[in-house]
Amino acid sequence: MKKLALLKFVIAAMFVSCTYAADNYQEDVEKAYLLRMNGELDKAEAILDSIIQIDSTVAIAHYEWARLKSYKLLGGGKPEISGILSSAEKATEYDPDNAIYAYFLANTKYLNAYMAMQMGQEDANALIEETMNQYEKVLLIKPDYYEASLYLVELYGLLPEDMGGDLAKANSLAEKLSSQDTYYGAMAKAVLAPDTLDYVQYWEDIIASEGRLPAYLAEAGKACLYKDDPDQAETYFKEAIQLNKDQNIRYLDLARYSMYQVMYNKDMVDTELPKAIKFVKVYLQSKPAPLIPLQAYAIGMQARFEKFLGNKEVSDQLKEKAKGLDPYFSRASGIPSPILFSLPDQICHHHTSFFMPF
Repeated sequence: MKKLALLKFVIAAMFVSCTYAADNYQEDVEKAYLLRMNGELDKAEAILDSIIQIDSTVAIAHYEWARLKSYKLLGGGKPEISGILSSAEKATEYDPDNAIYAYFLANTKYLNAYMAMQMGQEDANALIEETMNQYEKVLLIKPDYYEASLYLVELYGLLPEDMGGDLAKANSLAEKLSSQDTYYGAMAKAVLAPDTLDYVQYWEDIIASEGRLPAYLAEAGKACLYKDDPDQAETYFKEAIQLNKDQNIRYLDLARYSMYQVMYNKDMVDTELPKAIKFVKVYLQSKPAPLIPLQAYAIGMQARFEKFLGNKEVSDQLKEKAKGLDPYFSRASGIPSPILFSLPDQICHHHTSFFMPF
């Protein structure tokens, strides 16, 4: 009896010890995340490396490391897409029922497939199929992960048949989305609409029907940008921001629009880049204050604009300011995805199309 009691005590002690260790890992991963949010990526990397050296089966550590590598890549770091995929795959291996990890892996696979398509790689079709399959896995775990469904609508609806496109399947997914969620259903139908559609009118009709909600107003604003009507876009964006402060990222969309105008026509430098700088400043002054990585990204944008305007000294100062906030701030033209900044155990409801710049 004494042996049995001792065995029960040992098993209980082991269980408590394992639970305590798991809790510690969660806390340590959160510390790493907060350090990265504070621009201290190297310290965050050291913590994650330490966790995985002790226990290589901690899924949340692999997930956060995959996000760290993704962010580092945007900032000109050395990680390759294969390393990001490896960490994301390990996260799903050690926690296969976690929709957060599955979705991040699907997005990473999509990025890998997209780059393969752009470079004309022979394995592009196989990578697209892998991407589709991974989004399907996300929906098996969480059927109402509407962003995953929307990505599938894009892939099946916009790719040619010889690359995996299937318009009938895309339409079926879009109809299902429409029955599940008004906003994502509208997004899906917009993806599959003919090029002749007036997208501004499309979203204005939805606003008239569903109300002046921030998400609809933001989409109307984006549609105005595609129609080269930035003034009306700004009007819609400002209304969306008044209703939801998180929509302040739209100011960076306006800045990027002016930047793209200059990319297409260098004669517009003196007229468009001052506008871009104005919108960056408005974004940086918005409340609540943007996350440090996004502050650094926005200041880095401003540095590039000042350089094109011939203000090298100002540009250099801004670049150093951005690096002071976050040495690995994103140098990409696109705004870093919110999926990189959500809490490690938080589902990110965000969709960014590879087929559209806004």
